[in-house]
Amino acid sequence: MGLRTRTALAAAARSRGYETPQDDAVTECHAQLAELECSPPELPDPIDPVPESTIDGLQEAVATHRGRLTARQAVGADDGAVQAALRDAATELSERETRQAAARETRELRRERARAYRDTLEEQRRLTDELANLRRSARATLVDRCADTFARAIEAVPGPVPDDPFDADPVTAALAVLRVAKTPAPVVLETDRFRTPAAASDCLDAPVVRC
Repeated sequence: MGLRTRTALAAAARSRGYETPQDDAVTECHAQLAELECSPPELPDPIDPVPESTIDGLQEAVATHRGRLTARQAVGADDGAVQAALRDAATELSERETRQAAARETRELRRERARAYRDTLEEQRRLTDELANLRRSARATLVDRCADTFARAIEAVPGPVPDDPFDADPVTAALAVLRVAKTPAPVVLETDRFRTPAAASDCLDAPVVRC
């Protein structure tokens, strides 16, 4: 048998209605874990940034066309071509600046969501570790509360009695845990340590089915 005696005994203690000081913290820890959203975040597609040199070049072009427009207007020269060139340069500059701002905002958004996801995972790991520690402490508390009862059960069930009850062989330990536990459901036995099903039921204080 792959019996983990202390874990089984803690479960037996729970069947008898035993509680521990850790129970409220365990419940709270469970609730906090349930509230965490740990799905990978949806990240917007990255936008290729516009090189700063491109922006600088367009800004210079706009400034140059404006200077030419001002000069031609000052002398009353035809400025249609210069206005068109200025308009085209300004439009291209606006489009590139808009794309640059979008790339920057998208990059920041991806970073923020990735950072929030990492923080959530870290919190999940922390709570998981805390929950495991609380469960271990609660199990130890339950085992301590039932240790004497378990020792008496080891002496009462058929089988060798070790110096330390927790060193009992798996079958003896399992029978002792059953004697400690409240078991309204029938117990199925595959051991020949009892003469009759009635003797097993009396010893274990549980309904018994013998295979």
